[in-house]
Amino acid sequence: MEKEELEQNQGIQLGFMITVKGRKLLAKLVAGEQLEITRVMVGSGNLGEESPAYFDDLIQPVAQATSTEPVAEDGVVSFVVEYRSDLNGGLQEGFWISEFGVFARDGEEEILLYYATLGDFPQHVMAYKQNGAIDVRRYPVSIAISDEVEVVIAYPALSFMTAEEVRRFLTINLLPEFLLDMEDLIKKHNEDENAHPKLKTLLDADLKARIERLENALYYDIKENPFLVTFETLNGITLTKGVWNKNKKCLEC
Repeated sequence: MEKEELEQNQGIQLGFMITVKGRKLLAKLVAGEQLEITRVMVGSGNLGEESPAYFDDLIQPVAQATSTEPVAEDGVVSFVVEYRSDLNGGLQEGFWISEFGVFARDGEEEILLYYATLGDFPQHVMAYKQNGAIDVRRYPVSIAISDEVEVVIAYPALSFMTAEEVRRFLTINLLPEFLLDMEDLIKKHNEDENAHPKLKTLLDADLKARIERLENALYYDIKENPFLVTFETLNGITLTKGVWNKNKKCLEC
């Protein structure tokens, strides 16, 4: 079956292919293992009649690219290969991107996992100019893989991300972890008797004061606060500031 599929893909003009070594690697990965993507490359090679199924490298590799962090969802890992003219110290001379590849670790060996060609539609990247516009080329990649296999990259994810990509990444990758952490923190908080020491002190003091007032009312027949001072009881007090308005029962300064 694999041989027939490869023959059908010979002479591919525009598209991608998982290489034979890539298929073997994906097939032997089991739950709990990692797929380590080591690098992504862009090149200027033109694919002829040969099949890229047995490629170990690009036809004409030019520069190392970067990507977004891989996101796994519903049995598919997705990321975006990105090449920018400011990478690797800045592109000195423009070139045409007509192919790109994704490399992965297979034991001690690095293999070409994924090969893609732009066929008759190569894209030109202009040389980088300091403080000038950055030329950016982006290519989405999707690889079917078990959700139980962790996909990691061995290089910094330096790709620019759109607002939608950031939202999707946060929703899929960070939100579940955040909710689990919050659930754990709330549980620990609820089980901790000393979670709010200051609040507990205030509540205890307020409760004690209420109990004392209740005892005064029940046992000592104290209905009012004997220390309460109102404007009705200011006789004998000398004001050092302001004037006492007897009619309005207030101090005027």
